[in-house]
Amino acid sequence: MQGPLSPYESLAPRRTSRRVVLIAHSSLQAELSLWLEQFAADQCYVFSTDSVAPAGELAGVAVAPSCAEISDSLLWLGRVDVLVNLLTPELLPADAPTHQDTWWQLHFHLAAGGLYVVRRLAAPGPELADTLDAFVTAVIRGDAGKSPNDEAELIVPTNAPASSRELVVIRKRATHYAKLRDAETDELLPLREPGIRIIELASEPAGTLRSRARITSHEAAVEIRRLPKTFSYPELHLRHYQGKIAFAGRTLLFGQRSILPDSFRHHLRASPVNRHLVDVTPRFARVPNELQPKETLPGNYYQLDSSFPGHFGHLTTEVLSRFWGWDHAKQQIPDLKVLLHLHPKQDEPALERRYFEAYGVPAKDIVWTDKPVFVESLVCATPMWHNAVPHYAHPGITAVWDRLAASLIDRSGPSYERIFVSRRDQQGRRICHNKDEVEELFAGYGFEVVYPEELDLGRQAALFADAKVIAGFGGSAMFNLMFAQNVTTTILLNHEAYTARNEHLFTSLIGGDVHYFWSTPEIPHPPGGWTTRAFKSDWTFDFERNRAPLDALIATL
Repeated sequence: MQGPLSPYESLAPRRTSRRVVLIAHSSLQAELSLWLEQFAADQCYVFSTDSVAPAGELAGVAVAPSCAEISDSLLWLGRVDVLVNLLTPELLPADAPTHQDTWWQLHFHLAAGGLYVVRRLAAPGPELADTLDAFVTAVIRGDAGKSPNDEAELIVPTNAPASSRELVVIRKRATHYAKLRDAETDELLPLREPGIRIIELASEPAGTLRSRARITSHEAAVEIRRLPKTFSYPELHLRHYQGKIAFAGRTLLFGQRSILPDSFRHHLRASPVNRHLVDVTPRFARVPNELQPKETLPGNYYQLDSSFPGHFGHLTTEVLSRFWGWDHAKQQIPDLKVLLHLHPKQDEPALERRYFEAYGVPAKDIVWTDKPVFVESLVCATPMWHNAVPHYAHPGITAVWDRLAASLIDRSGPSYERIFVSRRDQQGRRICHNKDEVEELFAGYGFEVVYPEELDLGRQAALFADAKVIAGFGGSAMFNLMFAQNVTTTILLNHEAYTARNEHLFTSLIGGDVHYFWSTPEIPHPPGGWTTRAFKSDWTFDFERNRAPLDALIATL
């Protein structure tokens, strides 16, 4: 007797034993049994939305009332070759009330070439057939998604469905990669990537940091959020991955079907992002074909790559925060080397190399590439810094700063008790239109106006190390606060749409009195929302709002 999928067997992935998932309900026992007979030689997993009904030798059986629970369970299976949805419209989960919704949430779990199967004749009458006809048409047109971006994505992963009086069969074309979370990696990666082995070289326990800063946030036209007095930081892991790992630049690391958590600079976000990925859901992404490596780089490596190679701000927060594991790893793997990917405009990683050598990583231990490569031995450390919700800074990062300061600080030039850290308009973002007047104001207060980017790194570090009062525009130039050894007061000028909190993380660790003065951006965030345009908006320092409280503050210093 032919099984229900028999006419479409030629479409199914050719494997000795396929991994098959069937979604059913206790009222569908007869249909389920027929399907299980067809897949007798395969690994079958049944998810029942109301009870654990099937019997026999199955790889797994579970109750999963919602589509979200089914999706979470599928993550732990890794490769799925065939996914059969036996549910009729009235039995579909509440969180996926139509076949389109169910397909959208589940088809990303299929391997390239995998089949998504829906029964056309699952219920009497024309309603289901009409629904599925519309569904097939929508998939082919590419408009069955949730948004314009989703619609474009539908064209990529699916081939045109095959349909008959009984079935609709959609063959998936592209590979989608699950974005792994740091806390789940030790358990989940071996199941999804059996070719990659994990050895934990070291770890640091989770904890809570109480800010040492005494914060005053002056008048603002909107609520200023996320200047907390305490932070919870997660457990940190130093992992040695062994196996075939793609290193594609901008921190992107992936296996056959999973993105490693070390690919994300804000790894605790609800939907972590990497600039190289094409995100399709908070959990899944595609890797563009041009980022698939074609060769292997032999050796043992430590990941200190940056999302923005050659950028001072991203280096001093996101990269330095992974230094904590270098000594542990180097002791256990003596020939370990740092691995970097060059920005297209870089000839060599000069900025990175300066900091690495100051930390004690010699030039001979720094390797870089300008193309995607496979590596077979890679050490990665959970970052000690997270400038996104939920924000955190691990107190252990101060040991990294102290070690850098001991090597980097150059006191051959003058020092000042008060410095105002200004910024050029070269980046074309967050331009302060009355910057000259602000500089004149602080010069009148007795501050030395400095542009750190125009100085050698050692001199930048020395200026911050010696100053007692540090004022400036929010942004990367202020990140030299990590070297501030004598600061008692920090003054920060920002516009209200600038929601980065790096300076708050720095001052929470170094302490002192911290004063924020806010002005209105040209482009505000929409009510209840957030946009990049507002975040990068130009602005004008509001003298009318801020001059009097500034005068009062300076009088106390």
